[in-house]
Amino acid sequence: MSDYESDSDSESSAPPPPPPPPPANRGASGKASPSKRDPFPEILRFRSKRSSQRPGRADNVAGGAAHHGANAVAEEELEIQMTPALASAMKQGRAAKSNEKLDAEGEALIKDIEKAIADEIEMDLHNEAIELNLEPDDATLDASCINKDKSFAKSSAGRKKCLGMLVALLLVGGGVAAALMFTVFAPPDASVDKSTSQEEAAVAVDNPTQPQPASPYPPGTQTSVPAPAPMGSSSHQETAMNVLQKSLPAGSYAALSRTGSAQSTALEYILNQDVYVYDWDGIAAEDETATRNFLQRYVLTTLYYAFGGSNWDKSENWRTKYDVCTWYGVGCDGVKYGTAGADSSSGEGVVTSIDLHQNNLKGTLIGDLAALTGLTDVELHSNYIKGSIPPAIYGMKGLSVLFLDDNYLSGSISTSVGKLSNLSRLTLSDNEMTGSIPSEIGEMSNLVMLWLFNNDKMEGSIPESLSGLKKLEALALFNMALTGSIPTSFSKLSSLQILKLENNFLTGALPSALYSLSSLQVLGVAGNSDLSGSLNGINGLTSLKELYIGYTSISGVIPASIAACGDLMVFSAPEAKLSSSIPSSMGSLSSLVALDLGNSGLSGPIPSTLGRLGSLEDVVLSKNEFTGVIPDEIWEGWVKAKKVDFSENSFSSESGLPISIGNWKSCENLDMASSGIGGSIPAEIGGMTSLKVLDLSTNELSGELPSEIGELTSITELVLFSNNLNGTVPSEIGLLQGLQIFLLNDNAFDGKIPSELGQLSDVELIQLDLNKFSTSAAFVFLFRSFPLSVLRCFRCTYQLNHSGCNPFELWVIDKSERIELAEELLHFFALSIV
Repeated sequence: MSDYESDSDSESSAPPPPPPPPPANRGASGKASPSKRDPFPEILRFRSKRSSQRPGRADNVAGGAAHHGANAVAEEELEIQMTPALASAMKQGRAAKSNEKLDAEGEALIKDIEKAIADEIEMDLHNEAIELNLEPDDATLDASCINKDKSFAKSSAGRKKCLGMLVALLLVGGGVAAALMFTVFAPPDASVDKSTSQEEAAVAVDNPTQPQPASPYPPGTQTSVPAPAPMGSSSHQETAMNVLQKSLPAGSYAALSRTGSAQSTALEYILNQDVYVYDWDGIAAEDETATRNFLQRYVLTTLYYAFGGSNWDKSENWRTKYDVCTWYGVGCDGVKYGTAGADSSSGEGVVTSIDLHQNNLKGTLIGDLAALTGLTDVELHSNYIKGSIPPAIYGMKGLSVLFLDDNYLSGSISTSVGKLSNLSRLTLSDNEMTGSIPSEIGEMSNLVMLWLFNNDKMEGSIPESLSGLKKLEALALFNMALTGSIPTSFSKLSSLQILKLENNFLTGALPSALYSLSSLQVLGVAGNSDLSGSLNGINGLTSLKELYIGYTSISGVIPASIAACGDLMVFSAPEAKLSSSIPSSMGSLSSLVALDLGNSGLSGPIPSTLGRLGSLEDVVLSKNEFTGVIPDEIWEGWVKAKKVDFSENSFSSESGLPISIGNWKSCENLDMASSGIGGSIPAEIGGMTSLKVLDLSTNELSGELPSEIGELTSITELVLFSNNLNGTVPSEIGLLQGLQIFLLNDNAFDGKIPSELGQLSDVELIQLDLNKFSTSAAFVFLFRSFPLSVLRCFRCTYQLNHSGCNPFELWVIDKSERIELAEELLHFFALSIV
């Protein structure tokens, strides 16, 4: 059991846990720290992911604690089921009455009985007596004995009178009074349908998309006012029901009548188990503070049961005696939980925020949250919340932030969403929602951020009405099934900083009017294959930091005026329909970190000015028609590069690897396959100590493989096939302990295959065929130590395989899956495993 379970769930003597200490990041200013979900950190980084028994009620009567029905006490003529402490108190009370005196013990006893009547049981004996048809004299009890009147305990005579009335009622009522007492003190109905979990039963009826449990009432029965099983004090229950009827959405209130629902379980807990001291008189009198405290505690307790609170990752102080403002994730008076001033008790205690993101919440969203009228911030993202959004949520006009992304929500966005007029940030991304984007979102005049991405079943067009959101800064609608064109009227969104529409089915032209949005930092339209247009006018995006136009039909040249986008960090246009060459003006984009122009239709030489881009880390220029020599300025300038792909181009064979390649200490992936380069592999390549993948295959490289290759201790793939490399394979290859793929086939290597290959413990694929190796029995003995999947070595030597025989396949059961050898080498291998 959690250290923070309710006191009623633990030993009665165990002290409640202390409130959590103030977080370390709280400052002295008392102001909330910036939200962790600032929509623009590092431009924008998107998230992407995916029956209990009712506890017994503990009673504290006359200083004792016992569960209802724990003992049946025979009381002379009566057999009344009550707690032992109360039974003892009644016996002593009779003695005190008969002697007509009150000693010190009697005084203490009467105080205990007062507590039993006023603070714990609070039953209306007057009404109950009338309902039992007792004599009028017996039913006439002074109101001061029943209510929490301050004059109740002022005089000894008053206390005697009240005690006498209570005892007289019990004696005169006889067996009828016994029935009354049994009704009051009997244990709560334990006949809970355990087949229905609290999470499933929590869904309110005001959400018609959710399946509802069968009604417990006969057909035609009026159920507008729920009638839960008897619990707690009848007066407390009546008071609570009155408040809830006025405050809860209709469906949430109706859920109180369903045994096992989160709502009925929460109310039962509050009435029977909660150790928090409620001001029931104040609640009954509709005192604002008392009513708010009760309602907040009820709604949050309902939330706890609806989302399986016992399995949350963090639940400090939930369902304890402490104020809700100390509960994990609950913020009050405008201060979020965990920020500076969150532990202050100087405010009014109005719950204004709930942040339970990434906390293992499982269940369906409840409309009860709408009862918290002071709530402005709800953050429940990155959990396991399912079902549709209850209609009551759309009526929370005070909401400013609603984060429900990265869950399993389904259904469509209601047209009532327009009622959330104060909402500034709405995230429903990474869910399973359907339907279209309602045009009513355009009525949310305060909206700053709208995330709907990664709902691939949401379809329809982008509403024109969104162009009326003058405060909108971030609009993310990517990875959906949207159709139609991008509204030209989006040019009116003067505050827009982020527009991401990738991977939809948008058509038409990219509106050139968008290039007038001087505040735009991110523009993403990639993956809309039928989207056309050009980059003419791109210079108007003077704040642009990221541009994604790949896999579209955007065509034309890259204009020289792109240099005006001086803050550009990412330019991604793979498989676009560009033409001509890279303008030399791009060399002035000094902030550029990622450049992807792969397979985009470009040609001509690479301008030497690109060597000035010293911040580049990721460069893809593959599958184009670049010609000429790769400028030395690039090899000397791109020292921060981590991935460089020049493959499948038409560079001159005079273009090769210079000695300055050794300065690329950060490079992890260098791909120059089929790029046309020539020359030799310089010894300085050993300086690329971070290199993991080196692919120089299908080029015009010649000369020997330098022994410094053994210094590439991080490498996993070394691919050198189809070149003119010669000489012997250096024994330093054996130092590459992480090597998994080693391809040297179709070269002119000769001599013996080094025995150090046997030290490559992680190797999965080796290809050595189409070389001029000499045979060696030592080479064949290596096979037993290889954890290979495939070893290809057929035609390793023309001397033994001059006839060009077909490869012989041999399956090895213990380590290798497939080995291909020249037929003439088979007898050596056979000898090695004898």
